[in-house]
Amino acid sequence: MSDVVTDQRATVRPWHVFAFGSVLASIASFERVHGLRSGRQYVLCHQSPALNHLTLVALALVAGAFLMAVVGAATATMRSTPSRPPFLIACMVAALAFVVAADRVDAGGEERAAQLTAEAVGEGSCDYTPQVYSATPGWFSW
Repeated sequence: MSDVVTDQRATVRPWHVFAFGSVLASIASFERVHGLRSGRQYVLCHQSPALNHLTLVALALVAGAFLMAVVGAATATMRSTPSRPPFLIACMVAALAFVVAADRVDAGGEERAAQLTAEAVGEGSCDYTPQVYSATPGWFSW
């Protein structure tokens, strides 16, 4: 029998950061694609650069979650000394924060679309093919 005692504490590894951030970004991307087909839709009679900007910001934040996962895992892997769990946990929390921020930006876009739709109702009909804004379900905004 051996008297070797192994340390079997649970710890956070770089691949956990990558997996966590990648799964979050994938779910957030799916949420946006799913929202195009089954989300709340607003018919807008006028183009809204603000809504287009908010949509791009939300997509950039989702990409930021994935980027945080990749950079966090790569940084932890490439260090000469093993990364401490607080760094890895901070990377995972940052990825979650990016996804939550994307949902909050989308919620702001939905509020703006609702305002624009309410304004258009009072004006009558649209002179051209209206733009349709699809809201995301907001799975990450509590």
